[in-house]
This record gives sequence, C-alpha cells and structure tokens, in this order.
Amino acid sequence: MTVTVREVFDLAMETDMIRLAHSIYWAFRERLVELQDDSEMLLGIDYDDPTIDRMTERNALGIGRIQLFVLETASVGWYSFILAENSFEAFHLHMDLFNEEPKNVTKAGRLMIPEMLLADTGEEVSLYEYRKSVKAFPAYVGHAKARQRVLYR
Repeated sequence: MTVTVREVFDLAMETDMIRLAHSIYWAFRERLVELQDDSEMLLGIDYDDPTIDRMTERNALGIGRIQLFVLETASVGWYSFILAENSFEAFHLHMDLFNEEPKNVTKAGRLMIPEMLLADTGEEVSLYEYRKSVKAFPAYVGHAKARQRVLYR
C-alpha cells in the first residue's frame, strides 16, 4: 500500500512534527512533489535547509499553537489536563473552573500521543484527535491520577 505525500503531511500537521511539515510544504511549493505522489519521493529531495529553518522558526504553517498542559492540583496525586496556547491561559482556566491555584503547570506534549481512556464514555482517544473536536481554547480536558491513563471529566 502506497502512502502519499498528503498523508505524511497530514500526519505531520496533526502530530505537531513542525520540521517535517515545513519540509514537505517547501518541497510542494517548489514543485518537487505533488500531494498524490508516493511519499518515498520525499527521500530523494535535496532540501533547502536554511529556508526550511526560517519557515520553521516563524512557524509559517501555524503548527502546535495549542498545547497540552498538566496542572498539579491541591488533591495529592491528581492532575488537571488543559489545552491552551500558553501556561498563563491554562493556569487561569484552572483557577476559574476549580477556584484553586495549581501547584505546578507543565507543558506535556509527550502525553498527546498515547491513548487515554475517557472514564465517562469508556472511549479511548488520542489527545491529538480529541484536540481536533474542541471548538474553543483554552479547554478543560479532564483530571487524571498520577501515572494513569484514565481521564475523569
């Protein structure tokens, strides 16, 4: 089965692989590949690294603006999960929702990849996929106990 350039680009965009997404965009813009081409074609391209570095630095594609933040709550071993552009937004949403100051706010993109079990529905979701369904940010995702992959909302 052939994986197309578009499929690799879409995956890079969805999973915040900023360098890969900008590299594919550059190759497409330079007409070195078409979106329906086999992704193997990406391996034979002589990329313009300085140009791609500049594109990536200014984030021309707007990748990854919404991040996952984990906030340590007053309840020992419990953490609040919030999707926001920055830690300031996450902190204030937590304060507004729970009327408590979180002990710690951590950017936790690494937790976006594994699937989490939503306790209220029994559904297992990737937080990347969940993020796509959210209409406004910052957004509360749920609470979880330390080292567990179950979100309570």
